[in-house]
Amino acid sequence: MKKRVVVIDDDYPIRLLLEKVLERSYNVMAFNNVGKAVEYMIQNGNPDVIITDIKLPVIDGKDFLKNIKSSARFNSIPVVVVSSWNDENIKLECSNSGADGYIQKPFDPQVVVKIIDEVVNRADKHKFLVG
Repeated sequence: MKKRVVVIDDDYPIRLLLEKVLERSYNVMAFNNVGKAVEYMIQNGNPDVIITDIKLPVIDGKDFLKNIKSSARFNSIPVVVVSSWNDENIKLECSNSGADGYIQKPFDPQVVVKIIDEVVNRADKHKFLVG
């Protein structure tokens, strides 16, 4: 059975790209906002990994990350941030808030696949920062 990935990004082309490159190995559910993604997770159980953008409508990715990592129900889900922000302070803030990886846009789709594979299948807890 394929592992499940939830993608949250309000940019349709990025959502579609992530779906297409990951769907060979994963069941991918993609959402344009945090509310829809959380509703899906409540109804269908925790995914094996969440990929989220930072700049999102209503609840941004940094707040979502902090909230999910402080939630008893969701805190064990690995979260990988995919963002166009190229700021070391933001990367550090995401890491300190519990992000398991940070990938800067634009990205090589195959690098995303590799990192998601490693995050989902790893035994240790080191973090992945790309870009």
